[in-house]
Amino acid sequence: MIIRWLVLTLLLVIAPLRAAAQPVEVLWLGHSTTRLTSVSGKVILIDPFLTRNPVTPPEYRDLNAVGDVDLILVTHGHQDHVSDLLELSRLTGAKILANYEFARNLVALGLVDENSVISMNKGGAVEPLGRGVKIHMVHADHSSSLDYNILGIRSPDANASVRQGGGAGVPVGFVIEMENGFTIYHTGDTAVFGDMALIRELYAPDLALVCIGGFFTMGPTEAAYAVRELIKPKAVIPIHYGTFPVLNRTPAEMKDALGDTDIEMLDVVPGQAILFEGSSPVR
Repeated sequence: MIIRWLVLTLLLVIAPLRAAAQPVEVLWLGHSTTRLTSVSGKVILIDPFLTRNPVTPPEYRDLNAVGDVDLILVTHGHQDHVSDLLELSRLTGAKILANYEFARNLVALGLVDENSVISMNKGGAVEPLGRGVKIHMVHADHSSSLDYNILGIRSPDANASVRQGGGAGVPVGFVIEMENGFTIYHTGDTAVFGDMALIRELYAPDLALVCIGGFFTMGPTEAAYAVRELIKPKAVIPIHYGTFPVLNRTPAEMKDALGDTDIEMLDVVPGQAILFEGSSPVR
């Protein structure tokens, strides 16, 4: 009986350790759209822009190919970040986590059910997938608007609503802490801002997903400064470039601007998954 009890105890201890040893998967799907899979298999999709995204791999333009999704994070309301939001939420049953005004207006406009959204604000943190995966909403320096046409409704001021910036609250970024402590910072669309240093101090991200396209966001030089001097992650993946002609900046420019640094820049292509064991990418 004692031996059997010891064996059962060891199994109960070892099983969670094995689960925690599974790598975190980061799958960039072009532009800002990123799928994260935690060590326990929880799936988070950030800024769903797939079916109309010219650089998303063709297989992922079928939303069924995205697979199970437990939670959708929205950084802001621009159409190139939310065009597949409602359809993907309906298809997968995933809850939508967004800034308070954006999320509440989705409900008020009858686009989603009250129980389908998590409406929060910058500075807050939630664990909507159960204990272990924590989502922090942080600052971004950009704009936001609610595109009624993309959302499939006709507004009384449909011609002006997008340009007036109404209904979508403020832009945000996200810090996602996984069950094993691996921490990812998704900047959303942003200019460089000094308080990125606070994000480093508070959350010490292992990986930063950083916009580099220029024109609408910071470019490679500003992004390199943000990463090297302010965020200081162990690794960085450049995103939000190459989608449209005006977003013509490149990861090579960012690598040159980074200079001599211990921060690893991962130049990935849309559809290429990177696995992380601990805080290091798996080769």
